[in-house]
Amino acid sequence: MPAVAVTALFTIYPIVESVRLSLHTWRGFGEQEFVGLANYQRLLADSVAHQALWNTFLFATLTTVGTVAIGAAIALAIDRRVYLASIFKRVVFLPVILPVVFTGLVWVYGMDANFGWVNELLGALHPALQRAWLSEPGLVMYSIIGVTILQYTGFPMIIILAALQDIPGEIHEAATLDGVSEIQRARYVSLPLVRDVIATIVLLQLLFGFKVFDQVFVMTRGGPGSASEVMSYYVFRQAFDLQRFGQGAAAAVVTSVVVVVAAMLYLTVFRSRRISRAG
Repeated sequence: MPAVAVTALFTIYPIVESVRLSLHTWRGFGEQEFVGLANYQRLLADSVAHQALWNTFLFATLTTVGTVAIGAAIALAIDRRVYLASIFKRVVFLPVILPVVFTGLVWVYGMDANFGWVNELLGALHPALQRAWLSEPGLVMYSIIGVTILQYTGFPMIIILAALQDIPGEIHEAATLDGVSEIQRARYVSLPLVRDVIATIVLLQLLFGFKVFDQVFVMTRGGPGSASEVMSYYVFRQAFDLQRFGQGAAAAVVTSVVVVVAAMLYLTVFRSRRISRAG
């Protein structure tokens, strides 16, 4: 019963209250006015919301692919005892435990178009590589994605590495006796044996990606314009900047539905593949 009570207080009640509030207009004080589906209709007609939803999908997809792919490659290298593997593992994982505000501010100053160290380094290679990383609408979202990949690659790396180290040594010994190369070992031995772990990490990273807020809030506040606005920041801006709590709640409900549907589709595809492999 205590567990049920806690779940109801911190999960069920906010969901029910968000759905109820999305059917009303409210400025944070005074009476709430019932408007039915008007908030959802305004949301569907809002081009900024469309941009925010696309940015959220883009962020979740690219950060998931980037962190899992790079993390798996690093985990495979560390598992094979590359030079300075122990130190390398700590260096890659360190950014994961740093506050997003700290790393975000570091990169904001680093990516400054005039005085940032990123352009200083790139300019030493070729002046054409210099960019206004956080000011160009077509580039800003990819800049945030790149920073996020650099910070959170260590999370899938450490999980996949733990799974790789659970593989019995006899399997690797047999592969060595058969003359298997390191690339073949990774492709046909190591990765298939940790496939379920990687699938779980992919799902977790997708969920983290759909909930992105801190990186955008710290680095760009959704700018320039709405070029880097994501759904979580859209909800925040509608509710607390514009005092449209009903509109913000409607956006939160839509985002939650999208995340749940995406997660269920992913689990369905993954489960069907497991069944086909078992058959």
